[in-house]
Amino acid sequence: MDQEKLLTSLAEKTKMEQESDLGDLEQFLTFTIEKEFFGIRLLLVHEILKPVLITRIPNVEDYILGVINLRGEIIPIVDLKKRFHNTDSDIYPISRIVVVMLDEKRIGVLVDEVKQVVKIQKDFISYTTDDLSLNYSKMVESVSRYEDHLILNLDLEQIVNFVSATK
Repeated sequence: MDQEKLLTSLAEKTKMEQESDLGDLEQFLTFTIEKEFFGIRLLLVHEILKPVLITRIPNVEDYILGVINLRGEIIPIVDLKKRFHNTDSDIYPISRIVVVMLDEKRIGVLVDEVKQVVKIQKDFISYTTDDLSLNYSKMVESVSRYEDHLILNLDLEQIVNFVSATK
């Protein structure tokens, strides 16, 4: 009987440890732009699309490629390569549009290639400060390490704000 209680206790302890370990993980969809790795919190990703016809809009910032019609909803498409590196994106068969949703707004982000979903321990995520002197410092909320790569995790609120400001 004591052995049964011990096994039950160990099973419960293991289950609680596994659940607490899951709470210590963040999941990110990773992708590349100009061979740099970026991430977006997986919970914010609505869907991933192959490139479709993008309708250009006159008199908007040059990093807004235009809009697409996604099942009756008009969604702006942001070219992060143009925003970060000031060069136009070439659309290849491996390019994707990552549709994200934040505060009831949907925005598409054109990326060179979607890589994978990664789970990263919260201890390995470093939140950035305003000292980060990159072109996109305000749009990067944290930096994390996964295998041999540093991943710049984007702050979607900043992306939504700069798109909203251009409308």
